Amino acid sequence: MEKTGYSFFIDFDGTITDMDVCATLVTTFAGDGWREINERWEQKELSTLECARQTFQLFSTHKAEDLQKVVDQAAIDPAFGDFLYFCKVKDFPVTILSDGYDFYIKHLLKREGLEVPYYSNKLLFTPRLDIAADHNSDECDLCGVCKLELLRRLASPNLQTVYIGDGYSDFCPARYADMVFAKKALYKYCLEEGIPVYHFNGFQDILDQLTAISKEASK
Repeated sequence: MEKTGYSFFIDFDGTITDMDVCATLVTTFAGDGWREINERWEQKELSTLECARQTFQLFSTHKAEDLQKVVDQAAIDPAFGDFLYFCKVKDFPVTILSDGYDFYIKHLLKREGLEVPYYSNKLLFTPRLDIAADHNSDECDLCGVCKLELLRRLASPNLQTVYIGDGYSDFCPARYADMVFAKKALYKYCLEEGIPVYHFNGFQDILDQLTAISKEASK
């Protein structure tokens, strides 16, 4: 059966937002040593849970209100609302897959009046910061949220699976998507691995590319 529509799976930090919110929280509040911890995570020597817990120990504050001030500095891509409207009209499902935290994803979506289902880690205030990973994999513990397993479980057999992202936690799902839009580390990875990919800077680029693909298909 020919797949005539799209099912979108989208990273949050640095993809929907103009900045990596999680990384900004770390650079703002974590003391010396966080870079080494992050490098070990990028090299897959530490899982997301191990990286987060070690980094949280370096935080100068564990108060939600302090973190909230940084979160409020983040902006949503100006064309993301138009993208969601496009998907609503076409009846294309959209799901956010994030290895970040519900704490700021929920807040920023609500602030913008956007309703999008999402899967993420939970940021716990106990009162010290901790992480709960309800969507990790039993087979691989590198990510707190296994985007690959979620993509496979939620994808529709009648729709093309489209992945949109920018970072390290997006590598696995990008390998199994029918179509990939990428920037930064994910774009470089796709090029190196020979994964067909469209580059984007913002969601207007994605809308334009989808329009071009539609026109080409109708010829």
